[in-house]
Amino acid sequence: MGSEGAIMNFTANDEQRMIADSFARVFADAGYPSTSGNNWSALTELGLTEATFPEPRGFGASVSDMVHALIECGRAAAPEPVIGAGVLPGIALTGAGSAAPEMPEGTVCLADGEGLTLQDGALSGTLRVVPGADAAEVLLICLADDHLAVVSMAEVKRDKYRLVDGRGAADLELASVKLADGAMGGVVPGMAEWLRDVAAVAFAADALGALLALREMTQDYLKQRKQFGRPISSFQALQHAMADIYHDTEHFLSLTHFAAQTCEGTDVALRKRAVSSLKRFLGGRIRRAAASAIQLHGGIGMTEEYPLGRFVKRAVVADMLNGSADAHGARLAKLIAEETRAGLQEAPEQEKVA
Repeated sequence: MGSEGAIMNFTANDEQRMIADSFARVFADAGYPSTSGNNWSALTELGLTEATFPEPRGFGASVSDMVHALIECGRAAAPEPVIGAGVLPGIALTGAGSAAPEMPEGTVCLADGEGLTLQDGALSGTLRVVPGADAAEVLLICLADDHLAVVSMAEVKRDKYRLVDGRGAADLELASVKLADGAMGGVVPGMAEWLRDVAAVAFAADALGALLALREMTQDYLKQRKQFGRPISSFQALQHAMADIYHDTEHFLSLTHFAAQTCEGTDVALRKRAVSSLKRFLGGRIRRAAASAIQLHGGIGMTEEYPLGRFVKRAVVADMLNGSADAHGARLAKLIAEETRAGLQEAPEQEKVA
């Protein structure tokens, strides 16, 4: 993972900037966020949807490589399944390395297989709220025992729908779906929990982009809207509220980049602390910042047609998926308790040595 200075470097390198700019150009050409559509084919033609896949399909980009691109997805409120059917399955396969299963052609989505059962080479169970599963042709599952398994969507009962932010997802039902030869990968210790953390970071990065757009939109509105003959941005109370939104967004940016970089290291405790801290902040301060932006816009902020709502909903979805703020708070508390106990046990030993 490198030195502490390397961890805290959040500036995009040339490759990361190129990927992010390519996403931004596709979304700008599509007229996002003012319009809605589907530009998945345009992203695929540029190789952007498979950047995280191992060679030769992609080039093995990591989650920290993709943070800046995902920020652009959130900033544009893009409806394409970039995370569920692009970033996450590629990271899973790259992370598995030689232990990855054989992959067929087609759009792939990743699902957390916790709760599925494997018996006599067949998978059974239900997977709820799988982002990108509505558009995928291949289902990549990370089982609870840290295996990756792959099945064709043709063998899965699929209930498609839209999340509150407009992105697609599906509930999947597997009824004794037989795994083909080569469809089960080898064990990669810690893979399941690592992928949950990576997914949380990916959706947080998308939410960060939405928050940056929301912040800019709110600031512009306060400068343009006038009351009593002057812009409402001159009112002190509104300045304080805007300052809170700015501060929370910058803090969220730091937490997101840091959590992404810990996902590439070997310090599991540090990664868990970073990701759970990120999710706690997202479910608390960022949800409140989004609500504050709606309030600062007044009545228009509550309308369905106004673009502000699209950005707020991105943050809501990122908060809801991959563990609640309370669940991550509990994990954080457990980590702190374990570290405290370990420190207390080491103290007497150090006294004996002294």
